[in-house]
This record gives sequence, C-alpha cells and structure tokens, in this order.
Amino acid sequence: MAKQKAKTKKQSLGFGESQIPTRTAKRFMLAFGKKEGDEHTLFLVENLEKLDESLLDALPLVFEDMIKGESIDHRRAIARLFVHFGNLLCEFPRGTRWLNLELAIKAYEAALHGLVQKDFPQDWARTQGNLGSAYSDRIRGERAENLEKAIAAYNRALQVLTRDDFPQDWARTQANLGSAYSDRIRGERAENLEEAIAAYNRALQIFTCEDFPQDWATTQRGLGNAYSDRIRGDRAENLEEAIAACDRALHIYTREDFPQGWAGTQGNLGTAYRNRIRGERAENLEEAIAACDRALHIYTREDFPQNWAGTQGNLGLAYSDRIHGDKPGNLEQAVTALNSCLEIYTQDAFPEAWARNQHNLADAYLKRAQGSSEKNIEQAISLYNQAAEVFTQLAYPHKWFRNQAHLAAAYLARASLQSIENDQLANLNTAIALLKEVLETADPSAPTPDYIDAQYQLGTALMRRRALTQDATDLEQSLEAYRIALKAISPEHYDREKMWQALPETQTILGSRMVRDGEWHKGLELLKAAITELRPKGDLLSLANAYHEAGIAYEVLGHTEDARIYYRDALRLYEKIHHEPGIARSHHSLGAILSSKGYLSKAMVEFQKARELYEKLGNPEKVAEVEGLHRATEQGKQEFERLGLGVTV
Repeated sequence: MAKQKAKTKKQSLGFGESQIPTRTAKRFMLAFGKKEGDEHTLFLVENLEKLDESLLDALPLVFEDMIKGESIDHRRAIARLFVHFGNLLCEFPRGTRWLNLELAIKAYEAALHGLVQKDFPQDWARTQGNLGSAYSDRIRGERAENLEKAIAAYNRALQVLTRDDFPQDWARTQANLGSAYSDRIRGERAENLEEAIAAYNRALQIFTCEDFPQDWATTQRGLGNAYSDRIRGDRAENLEEAIAACDRALHIYTREDFPQGWAGTQGNLGTAYRNRIRGERAENLEEAIAACDRALHIYTREDFPQNWAGTQGNLGLAYSDRIHGDKPGNLEQAVTALNSCLEIYTQDAFPEAWARNQHNLADAYLKRAQGSSEKNIEQAISLYNQAAEVFTQLAYPHKWFRNQAHLAAAYLARASLQSIENDQLANLNTAIALLKEVLETADPSAPTPDYIDAQYQLGTALMRRRALTQDATDLEQSLEAYRIALKAISPEHYDREKMWQALPETQTILGSRMVRDGEWHKGLELLKAAITELRPKGDLLSLANAYHEAGIAYEVLGHTEDARIYYRDALRLYEKIHHEPGIARSHHSLGAILSSKGYLSKAMVEFQKARELYEKLGNPEKVAEVEGLHRATEQGKQEFERLGLGVTV
C-alpha cells in the first residue's frame, strides 16, 4: 500500500502515467519552441488534437519543470516562449475558441511566475496586457469577473508602461482599457462608459492619424462604440459622435487595404444608424441595413463565422425596426437573420452572444405578423426564458432587467389574446410581478429608457388588471407608474420609435384618469399637452384618442362648446383611419353634447349613427345605452313640440 501511495504521489507531480500527461505536454512545448516564425502557426495546425483540456491542466506544471534550476535568462526565454504560445492561441482561428483562450490564459499566468517585475519590468507589463486581452475575450467563467480581471491586468501593465517611457504600449493599453470599460458589467454603467471614452481619448493622444493610422482607426472605432452606448449627455449628440468616429475610422479602414477593419467598422456604423435620433428614422434604418450588408461582403460564414454571426444579429435588429417595405416581410427577414447567427452563437461556445440573440429573436416573434399569434407569443416567452439562463441578475444585471421586462410584455400580449378572465388575470399577475421585481433593482435618480419602458408597462398592466378586478389599489399604483414614467422621460431617451410615443400616450392615459378621478383641470392640461406632442408625429389613432379624452374633460367642466369641437376633431381623425370603435364613440359623445345644448334632431342623428356602428361591432351594451338616449331625446323633442316651445334643430 505504501509503495502504491508513493507511486501515486510521483504521478501527481505529472511525470508518470497520471491524469495530467505532463511528459506529453512538455514534449509538445519543446517541439513548439524549436519552430521559427510562421512555423509556429503551422505546428499548431498540425497538432490541433493536442490542444485539449489535458494540456490546459499540464501547462503550469510544464512551465515549472522547464525553468527549474535554470538561470534567470533561461527562465526569461521560457517565459517568452509561453507568452508567444498564448499570443498565437488568442488569434488562432482553428480548434475550440473557449479552449484556445483558456490555454492562452494559462500560458500567460505561467509566464508571469518566471517574469519577476523588478527583473523584467517591460516583459512583465506586456504580458499583463496580453493577459488582460485574453480575460476580456474569455468565454468560460462569469463575464463580470473576467472583465474585472482584464481591467486589473491592464492597470498593472500601466504601472510600468507609462506614457513617457513607453508611449505606444501605454496608448495601446489605454485603448484596451477603454474596450473593457465599455463592456464592464459591475459598477455604474454610465460611469463605466465615461471611463471608456476617457481611456480611448488618452490613447488618441499618441495614436494620431499621421503617425499611427491603423491604431488611430481602431481606437476611433472603439470610441464610436462607447459613444453609441453612452448614457450621460445628450443622446442624439452621442449618436452623432458615434457615426462621426466610425466615418473617421473608414478614412483608414478601406475595403482594399484593411478589409476586416472596414467590415467591422461598417457593422458598428450600422448599429449607430439603427439607434440614431436625428434625421429621418426610416432613412436611418436603411443606412443601418446597407452598412450591415456591406460588412457581410467580407464577413462570410466560411472565413469569419463569429463576425458573420454578429453582423447577422445586427441586421436582424435593423429589419425588426424597419419602416420602409412590407412590415410582415421585414419581420420575417429579422427572424431569418437572428436564427442564422444562432447557428454559430451556441450556448456552450458563446453564452453571452447566444443569450443576446435569443432575446432579440424573442422581440421579433413578439412583433411577428405571419403565423399564429398564439404560437408567436409562446415562442417569444420560451426564448426570453432561455435567455434568462445566461442573463441572470447577478451576472448581467442590465441585460437581466431588459430581458425580464420584455418577458413581462410577452405575458401582457398573451393576456390580450385570451377570452377567459381567469387566464387573463393569471398572465397579468405574472407580468406585474416581473415588472415590480426589476423596478425594485433600478435607480430612479438615473432613469434609463428600459426603466421608463418598465414603468409604462407596469401602468398599463395594472390598469388592465383593474378593469378585471375593480381593485382601487391597482388604479392608484397604475397612476403612480404613469406619473413616474412621465416625469422620467426627457428628449435624450427618444432613441426608439416607441419612446417617441411614450410621453403623449402616458399624458393621454394619465390625463383621462385624472379627469375621471375629479382632478379635471390638471387632467385637461395633460391631455392638451399630449395633443401638442402628437400633432407632428403622425400617430392619428393616439391623437384622436387624446382629442376625445379632452372632449370628455371639457364636458365634465361644463364647457360644452369646447367639448363639441374636440369630439368633432376626434371623429374626423377616426374616420380618416377608418377606426370604427372610435367613430362610434365620437358619434355617441356628440349626441350627448348636442342633446344637452338643445340640438335634439342633430343629437338623434348622432345617436342613430352610433347605434348602427355598435351593432356592427357586436357591442350590445352600448347599443342599449344609445337606444335609451335616442328614445329620451325623441321623447323630449315630442314634448317640446306638444308644448309649442319649438326645438333647436
């Protein structure tokens, strides 16, 4: 037994037939070290099967064995060999991406054991920078933690790579730090993006277009990304800065000289145009689609599968929002593109990208016109739940917030399709619970578009639940959610079509509720503000609704002539868009106003038109209501005629 234990101990050191085949790994690294120049890459291609998890476990042991008892210069040579091995694997297009990055990290970390900072400060610092890049790209492990390790490694590198002593290394590390802060999950998102922009601008102090054109272009591209995501400052101006930075990069990144850089910048430009506020929304989306299509001329699936997949994802988002063309057809294009990128972005290989595209695909299914509405909504719910496997609150708090809020929207859509009250209520309860959960984690002092969306959705969900339960608490909470959304909205949040409508729609709903709750003057003020906002936007249905609600407010206040004018304006718009429920409601309201003013014959005509439409729409309660009003008006007219008082016609 003792003999067996001794053998096991020796094997555990890696130089027997143990679970970690250290001898094989050492022979592999020695053979790699004998190669020169391009032979190193060829060697990796020829020995692809040896880049496995056993090598991952063996690398630290192999390094320690190779430097044992050797001189300081020999240790430096071995460390440099491991660094070179890691550098090649970070860019190696073959094999398994996550494993290549893990091997690179192990190689860098092993090398740092041999590169003592005080003895080899420059080698040590550059290896720290390489380690930071590997952690920044790392697939395994928690994304938030990987980015923290990347930032820490870059900052260690900057202890040595100062601007004065190593200006190029300093600038490159600053640019890498900008990229890590752009992606950072921990900390405040707005502050992280400010750090990213500052780091990119520091890099540009050295990387000028004249002296370092390619590095300058790469940094401009990163700066554009940071401005595209920026939270602070004016949103519209930030997106213009993003487009300008991409355009600057394209002065250097031409398709002929730098096809990959050109394609990547085209993809970034597509994202900026998709989010752009200034200019015509429809044309911006066409620019976004064109930019993605240009990128795909270089980013083919065969040559650049990961870049191809990312561009397909961006193309899918642009088609999902597209205004020109056939809307159902655009959404089918979106679904096709997003499904395409998931062929590369699998959950195991690219968990974050996989989850992001599951979420985006769910959004597309939620808007989809073709196929069964029920099946589309169920598919959306399933996809959001799959995305939630990766986008947890701890690992990706911002993406978790958005994913859960959109899942709530899917449950709201499901409730709209159901005819059974219990099923409607169950789905509304789920949506409300999801929205309240995410809103509890938000900072109201720094409202984001997602926060405003969630408050708006919560107001809608509570209002719909109140219609089923008549619970006064739901009405109070709904009004509060709408008020919060209304207060939080500011122009820089108008970066999406829905947000352009959020302010006036919220004002309309809140104003109408305030009128019904007795706050007539405040409610009317909100409704008139909504009308002012809606007039130039082209949303005729929302504008007609606002006119009608303002008419109700004027009627309650006793301003019957103003009420009649607003009801007439609402009717004109409802008729223009052929919205029969609105037309019926307007005739109904006009009949009541005309009757109160003594225009009894005209009132009867309006009631008759309303009754015919209510019959067509299958609304027996409203039919009975206007029939009663019609009879009462007719009786009043007859009574006036009997008394010889005359009737206003």
